[in-house]
Amino acid sequence: MTIRSGEIGKIFRVNADFDMTANSDLTLIFTKPNLAVLSVNKAGGVSAPGIPATDPDTGEVFAANEYFEYTTKSGDIDQAGSWKVKGEYNDVTPKFFIGATATFSVLG
Repeated sequence: MTIRSGEIGKIFRVNADFDMTANSDLTLIFTKPNLAVLSVNKAGGVSAPGIPATDPDTGEVFAANEYFEYTTKSGDIDQAGSWKVKGEYNDVTPKFFIGATATFSVLG
């Protein structure tokens, strides 16, 4: 995925590799280049779509209910450099899963 600092409305997908159908809460935790943390949850727009999706840049296929999806908002992507992101899944059974950390670059 190619993203630039300041972009708004960019769809961000993070593979979880576990079923999130029964989610009660989803959170994406972004670590910025300056090590500040941006945390967005289900109420803030994070979802686990029930349809498969394909990353237009890499061709990676995300299985239904097995990826986090978030659309960037004003102020989210505010620094160029190397970012990290991980997803957290919680449901009422109770289950709490933490996805692998992914790294991505934000262009200036």
